[in-house]
Formats: sequence, structure tokens, C-alpha cells
Amino acid sequence: MTYSQRLTQASSSDISYLEYQIGAAEDELQQAERQQIKYESELNQLRTSQTDDAHLFRDTDIEEDLQNQIAEVKSRMEAIRTRLIQLQDDMEKLAD
Repeated sequence: MTYSQRLTQASSSDISYLEYQIGAAEDELQQAERQQIKYESELNQLRTSQTDDAHLFRDTDIEEDLQNQIAEVKSRMEAIRTRLIQLQDDMEKLAD
């Protein structure tokens, strides 16, 4: 196998790997987006529900927990988006 053939084969393998990683990151981002929507929906339901004083403290704890989960998901989504950008940049470099 010539050097050129080995280089082409390695490049093809790298591209396949990056394509897989990009697809996995996109799937992970979609899951995180669905999770965010779910948490936000639960939070909205909690805020609009009628509660009496006995449930007020418990509902406040649940609300705080949901807000923390939303913040965590948003942070994870930002990390995934950053990783996607890096993977796409790597893909462009290989294509050159």
C-alpha cells in the first residue's frame, strides 16, 4: 500500500469516526432539549396549580429542584453545542 493510499484510508476512517461522534452529539442534544421541555412543563404546572399553605413549603422545594435541573440541562446543552462545533471544525479540517 502506498503512502497516499494509507493516508486516504486513515482520512476516511477519521471522517467516519467524526461523523459518528457528530451524530451521537446531536442525539444527546435532542435528548437534553426534550428533558428541558419536560422540566419546564413540570415547573409551569407547579406554578399554575392551586396549592394550600400545607403544600407551599414542599412545592417551593420542588420548584427549586426543577429550576436546578433546568439550569443543569442548559449547561449540559451548551457543552454539547461546544463539542459539536469542535467536531464540525475537525471535520472541515479533514475535508481540506
